[in-house]
Amino acid sequence: MTRRVIGIGGQKCASSWLHAIAGSHPQIAVSEPKEVDFFSYYFDRGYRWYEGHFPAAPGRMALFESSPSYLIDPRAAERAARFDPQMKILALLRDPIARAFSNHMHEIVKGHIAPCTFEEGLRNNPCYLDQGLYARHLRPWFDAFPAASIKVLFAEEIGADPAGTAVEVFDFIGVDPGFRSAILSERRNESDRPRHALLRKSLRGGGDWLRRQGMEPALARIKSQKLVARLLAANSISIKSEIPPMRPETRDMLIEHFAADVAALADLLQVTPPWEAWKTTVVARDRPKPEASRPGKESADV
Repeated sequence: MTRRVIGIGGQKCASSWLHAIAGSHPQIAVSEPKEVDFFSYYFDRGYRWYEGHFPAAPGRMALFESSPSYLIDPRAAERAARFDPQMKILALLRDPIARAFSNHMHEIVKGHIAPCTFEEGLRNNPCYLDQGLYARHLRPWFDAFPAASIKVLFAEEIGADPAGTAVEVFDFIGVDPGFRSAILSERRNESDRPRHALLRKSLRGGGDWLRRQGMEPALARIKSQKLVARLLAANSISIKSEIPPMRPETRDMLIEHFAADVAALADLLQVTPPWEAWKTTVVARDRPKPEASRPGKESADV
């Protein structure tokens, strides 16, 4: 039986890395495109429309897609559970302040807003903060699925140990955890813009074609070659060099803004998030509660 797995969070929390790692595993078939947004934006198009985004892949043990919109859409959890109550959920979280700043960079890179300070962007876009209220957004998922069907990953821990995280991901999905992806340490969706847009479009188009052919390892070898690496670097302009860092008073305000939700998240997960700003205000959770008393439905054999 082929298992369905979805990634639900959050924007700028390593979802592109997760999708690429899953797609590199020979026992996992990933959606095309990465973000289908079915359980959020396109639920009215029906199950057949959703299933049509996964390639025919005989022998694959899991189907995977990752849509950050699922985390913040209050309808998505119940819809996903109705579609497949045995589905597994991978939730990606990141320090909400760092996530908000990266969100601002992303909006500039995409051309949604003109280059401006983070404070200007914050006044313009309330989603910078709303998307970082993880406890609020995760509760519907723990209500809709057994706790054992949900695995929460922190982007900071992915960055510190991508190989170990990949093993955890593969083991959770139920595929060979011994597979070592050729793209473990590749960075995805950097906050940059190209010097030559056509060159980047052509290179990415070629890379996407190789991925669809199941040639991710060959693509990784090509990208690791010095000439190619230099070409990619030369065509990249970091947005962070053009946008000033957030002001200290802004950071202090955000620490206070997210404090209650970070504490609620620690209670929900029975794990202390690895975010320095709140470590003095969140009591460490060393021992998980018994399964029967954890958030969500009673544990199921998944």
